[in-house]
Amino acid sequence: MTPGPVAENRTFGIGLMISAMFTMTAMDAAVKWAVADYSLQQVNFIRSIAAMLVLVPLIWNNGGLRALHTTRPWVHVWRTSLMIIISYTWFFALGRMKLADIGAIVMVSPLMITALSAPLLGEKVGLRRWIAVGIGFAGMLTIVRPGAGVFQPVALLAVTVAFGYALLILSNRANRAKESLAALTYYPLIGIFIVSGALSPLDWTSPTPVAWTAMIFVGVCAGIGHVCLTLAFRYASPPVLAPLEYSGLIWAVLFGYWFFDELPDQWTVVGMAMIASAGIFVVYREASMSGDSVPDTPAAKADLPS
Repeated sequence: MTPGPVAENRTFGIGLMISAMFTMTAMDAAVKWAVADYSLQQVNFIRSIAAMLVLVPLIWNNGGLRALHTTRPWVHVWRTSLMIIISYTWFFALGRMKLADIGAIVMVSPLMITALSAPLLGEKVGLRRWIAVGIGFAGMLTIVRPGAGVFQPVALLAVTVAFGYALLILSNRANRAKESLAALTYYPLIGIFIVSGALSPLDWTSPTPVAWTAMIFVGVCAGIGHVCLTLAFRYASPPVLAPLEYSGLIWAVLFGYWFFDELPDQWTVVGMAMIASAGIFVVYREASMSGDSVPDTPAAKADLPS
């Protein structure tokens, strides 16, 4: 059971969206710092515990443990397996790429959703949206620059994460009528907790107090960011919120500069602009065609454990 709609309050919804993108980008920065000295499974283990605790109110408000009841267990097995792969791939890439670069590449996931919705869900995608998808993919290639001397193979992992997110969001679209939001969100977290908990003893390093704080901070940000994104779409419409999702790119540039002395080059900036413009166009186009219903936008993350 999901809470019913509330009266539109654009200002509040905008505030929630900006807060969500700030929080989730801060989470990425903390992951990037943590994985420099600690294993992926250790960071994943601690953050999964913190995120599950933060999201307990979501389970409670959706009927308690009944919200986790499912008649389609294999759907959750598939989603959980995919989320584990995404999580480890994302953390690995974060430790080896500029925050702005990887953030921009992953923002192409909404365009992948549009491209995949035609063959996987049989949805019609018009010419203008296909052109927007092409522009967004060109922006991604501008950042990755395969064949250029500055190409980083690890960037392909960021592309893989974007593709994985797109598959998960399409899975949300296909299953949200039969499965609760709590189940779609919580089972992947449980899976990450089990797998990372089993692997963590293999190379556990006793965290310093600062490291404990950073890893717990990652999980808390994941939970808070999820709640803010979910609530934002209850208070304001997608066309209002869609451009604000790309504010995460601004935070990525600022955090990268402040904490890691990173700055995107001119090609990354061009690629960011292409991806953001194409993504915003697709959201507006889908909203206009569906009567302003909530399309599957980059919020992706609103329905996923981050």
